[in-house]
Amino acid sequence: MNEFMNFLQSGLLDLSVLGYVAVVLLLTHVTIVGVTIYLHRCQAHRSVDLHPAVSHFFRSVLWLTKGMQTIEWVASHRKHQAQTETEEDPHSPHVSGIWKVLLEGAELYREEAEDQETLDKYGHGTPDDWIERNVYRRFPVGGIVLMGVLAFSLFGVLGM
Repeated sequence: MNEFMNFLQSGLLDLSVLGYVAVVLLLTHVTIVGVTIYLHRCQAHRSVDLHPAVSHFFRSVLWLTKGMQTIEWVASHRKHQAQTETEEDPHSPHVSGIWKVLLEGAELYREEAEDQETLDKYGHGTPDDWIERNVYRRFPVGGIVLMGVLAFSLFGVLGM
């Protein structure tokens, strides 16, 4: 019973506070690199070519940590670039206000991602393979749920 309580509290890894901080910083950094290099440079602007394994690594990390699908982010960003500072810009500080964009930027992207017309017009060239259609799009919050289960298993209640 004592081992079970230890597992619930600390998970399989039983890290120190510094270990938890390192994991959070690492995941945050990988997520930021995924958005900056994979979504922005590689997918939205096609200014960088990544090896397919690297691209899929970032796709899976972004699905696990943010529930994000490539087409949604890319289409929203391309529309922002095409409609900058107009009423059609999905996240214009000029139109929506700087505080709304800073504090609710992710929500603005999510709202725009629900517009099928935006996805059709601006989402071209993004991955549309088996895993995208049957896993990432079919289970948009599945990655976050899976990440929660992994986090609990590895880090326990303390790590959550």
